[in-house]
Formats: sequence, C-alpha cells, structure tokens
Amino acid sequence: MRLYGGKEARTHSNALVKMVNGKLPTLGKPWSSVKKVFMPYNVRQKHWVGLVLDLTSCEIFVYDSKIDLFRTHILVKAVQPLAKLITPLLEEAGYVGEFPLRKGEWPIHRVMDSAQQVGGGDCGMFVIKYCDFLSWNVDLGKISNEAMHLFRLKLTVDLLQGCYNI
Repeated sequence: MRLYGGKEARTHSNALVKMVNGKLPTLGKPWSSVKKVFMPYNVRQKHWVGLVLDLTSCEIFVYDSKIDLFRTHILVKAVQPLAKLITPLLEEAGYVGEFPLRKGEWPIHRVMDSAQQVGGGDCGMFVIKYCDFLSWNVDLGKISNEAMHLFRLKLTVDLLQGCYNI
C-alpha cells in the first residue's frame, strides 16, 4: 500500500488514482461525486471488515462483524496504512470535494454496535451487507445471522442474472 517508493508502488498508485477518479472499476464513480466510499478491507489475511471513508469529515469508520476477534488497537493499526495514504492519494488524483481535506492521517473509528456474526466464515457476507445497507441508509439491525443464507441466495441470483458487473 505504499504510495511512493519503487516501480511496484507506482503501479499501485496509478490504479488507485484511477479508482478515485472513477475510471476503475468500469462502472466506478468519481469520489468527488460522493460523500462516502464503502470498501472491504482484509485484516491480517484472516478477517474481512467494512470500511467507510467519510469524505466530508475525513474520517474512517470500521464495521466489524466479529468484534471480539481483534482488539481495537490491533484493528486500528491494521487500517493505519490506508489512513496515512488517503490524503496524498486524493491530492495526487486531483480530488476536489465539498470540504477541505484533512492534512495527515485520517482518524479511525471502530463502530461498536454493528451486527455481529455467530461462528466463522460469514465476515465477507456481513461486509457486503454493511456496505449495501449503509449506502441505502437501512438500519444495520436488520442484518442477522438467521438471514445470512437468504442474503447469500439473493447475491447468487443477482450475480447469475448479471445485476453486478464483476
């Protein structure tokens, strides 16, 4: 996730700049046209969490379906590279939003009242639903373990019908 430093880092930077400008993925939107960016984030190659980059307050919110898996300081440390990268990335991309950018590292906040999974293996699906529900302003309390099989089924049908361009 280094922004500068070697050919490999520069390649990643170009791809990230294209994402900010809405050129990647194919149906992407420029970040200057939105107030929040929702993204999955993998912690220690073990667990998926949902991140919300709030472009108005210049803060990062972490939605975690297994809150007892990592202590908050470990989770914050895992997300810190992004918190440090985001301002230079937005500046490099020529981002102009409604509000001025925060200089330096963005604060990271762990959301403690997000819906929780029971057992393992559903963190990816929880992240998809966090992003889905938050983007539509739907109460996260409607996400439950009991409904996970229905969410998976709906996602499968949507993918098979071509609703998502992946």
